[in-house]
Amino acid sequence: MSSALSFSWLPRGDRRPVIDKSVLLPCDPVRAFALFTGEISAWWPPERRHTDDPSSRITLDAAGAFFEEAADGTTVPLGRVRAWEPPERLLLDFYPGTGPEQPTEVEVAFEPEGAGTRVRIRHRPTAASAGVFDERAPSFVR
Repeated sequence: MSSALSFSWLPRGDRRPVIDKSVLLPCDPVRAFALFTGEISAWWPPERRHTDDPSSRITLDAAGAFFEEAADGTTVPLGRVRAWEPPERLLLDFYPGTGPEQPTEVEVAFEPEGAGTRVRIRHRPTAASAGVFDERAPSFVR
């Protein structure tokens, strides 16, 4: 699969930082959304697993669930789904690095581009995580 990946750290109108990443997939937005949500365990990097089980299962669904579960039953909440709008957009509260009391926000847009889909991920602080986002953002950029 051919893809282009871009990274940038962008100021928003409110001057809070935004991490902006994108990849161009050779499929339509319906398929891209399905791959992102339904195959999340397949593409989520093993070194970014939170249960110390590289074969853990990650769940992301329209009912709001977003968690990782290891083979031994250990479950780690990764966030919650705030908006599920197939095939255009997902909006998540994201807990890694901050926790449920100070979630960051991850917005995923699926934009038609040529014969494919640009999957754009924007990661930014919420009001609750603004104080910790700047110090933790470099670990999110990796």
